[in-house]
Amino acid sequence: MSEKVSIITIFHGDKEFISLIKDNYNNFLNKVNHTNYLQDLELVIVDDGKENLIKEFCDLENIIYLHLDKEEVEKYNEQILENYKQPNKSLLYYEKKRGRLTDGFLRDYGCGMSSHDNIFHMNMDCIYNPKSIERKINFMKRVGAECVFCDTTLAYDMYGKELYKTESPFKIYESTLFHTREFWKRRGFQWSDTTNEGKSFHYDNGIDRKMDNYYDTIQLLGIHNINQYKPVKVTIDGLNIKIPEIVSGINITEHPFKKYINELFNDEISILGLESEFLVNVKNDDHWKTHNITEKWKQTKLSKMIKNIDDKFNVFLYSSKHPAWDLFKNIQFDIIILETHKNYEQMCGIILENKVHEYIHVKGLFIRKDFLEN
Repeated sequence: MSEKVSIITIFHGDKEFISLIKDNYNNFLNKVNHTNYLQDLELVIVDDGKENLIKEFCDLENIIYLHLDKEEVEKYNEQILENYKQPNKSLLYYEKKRGRLTDGFLRDYGCGMSSHDNIFHMNMDCIYNPKSIERKINFMKRVGAECVFCDTTLAYDMYGKELYKTESPFKIYESTLFHTREFWKRRGFQWSDTTNEGKSFHYDNGIDRKMDNYYDTIQLLGIHNINQYKPVKVTIDGLNIKIPEIVSGINITEHPFKKYINELFNDEISILGLESEFLVNVKNDDHWKTHNITEKWKQTKLSKMIKNIDDKFNVFLYSSKHPAWDLFKNIQFDIIILETHKNYEQMCGIILENKVHEYIHVKGLFIRKDFLEN
């Protein structure tokens, strides 16, 4: 029996990935025309970016493009905050401050606007095997499940041109999620889930199963998702993995650190770097006041050195291979960004275990809780 599938893609106006979204979808459409397992496909794109980009997708078949403008984003953010009854709302304030909606809301909105009885979640920055939907349908029927997913995928370094493997600490990657409409109707996605929304969605909600075909999805690794994955080298034996030519044409023009900073600060801000490559290589905005420590420093004297430069910094960019043990107890930052993987786990522990200034960790950023809530 042929199936009808709605494909959901949540989007934040990142134009550099439009060509990849269209390429993946057209590859799936081609399978509709040449196989019997798929009867119909539709693509539902939910975009909370600043610009309406419908003109970029109007050449696609069966496309539903939903752009949520500034007023709608503000309205839904207020609803999310009002309905969330837990005391800690820091992550929700983070999305509101950025002018973005949570991933949980966007996925749920897309599912609600879709038409078909099967739903597949296709991330904007992943490469998909054109057979992956067919495999998910067959597996779901074979095991009698209503929801299937993978906790591991391949990953491709866009700059080093190497393949890796990455495993989700939450035991599910939303980029591999496939489920029935009935499964979604029972609970839906939690609007308060800023990230990792697949975990609360599938857990104890019906018959779900993990799939092991990690090779069907390849997560692109670039500056746009720095420090969000932990890739390990992998040897691919017997698998014909090809990276499409279209990937080489993806050019991320705006550094994500710059985007994060400008989303959270509108007025003049003070930025401190510790051996920061970002401040060396990226052109500063007019409202940035920056200082980058490039000379040798000692652990015991770092706090005093910084206070001699200025008594307050909004953003701290850390790129040293040496850990800074007491710095975050002595000096308050609104945002801390770790530029390097060196000592990353150690530095995460130092920042998050700090009792003087409390930080939350989201999408590679460490944001002071008081800064968000006030």
